[in-house]
Amino acid sequence: MKAIGIPFRLTGRTVTDTSNYYEIVRGQVIDALMTNQGERVFKPRYGCDIQAALFDPTDDLNRHDAASLIRTRLESFVPRCVVRDITIDTPDASSTVYINIVYRVSSLADEVTLTVPIAPSEFFSPSRRNILPGDNVSIELLGAAT
Repeated sequence: MKAIGIPFRLTGRTVTDTSNYYEIVRGQVIDALMTNQGERVFKPRYGCDIQAALFDPTDDLNRHDAASLIRTRLESFVPRCVVRDITIDTPDASSTVYINIVYRVSSLADEVTLTVPIAPSEFFSPSRRNILPGDNVSIELLGAAT
């Protein structure tokens, strides 16, 4: 099994790929997390829709509901991923929002923690459902740590 490596890197004329099963599942988790519902033409329900879920990332109840929604959708769209815990941290109301996902690739594998920081807070405006080309949105993937 082969898949495109995430984060995307170009080596010469090709995009890096991977056949490491853990990296493939990690890429699927990131893909499902960062996709908004309606972005995929033939899969309109695919994605975690975090932009709509986190319209106020400073509210504890909203963060808990968003984490539950993300967990349910990841379990549905990434069946190889066994989610153990999801937390959403906002160290400062105007700074980056951190989505921490603790999961296993199978029930017997070691736990992996994936932290996805998302900024700026304008990204979570309730009036915006999708990122448009040219928007000044910075998405950083820190990678998995075991």
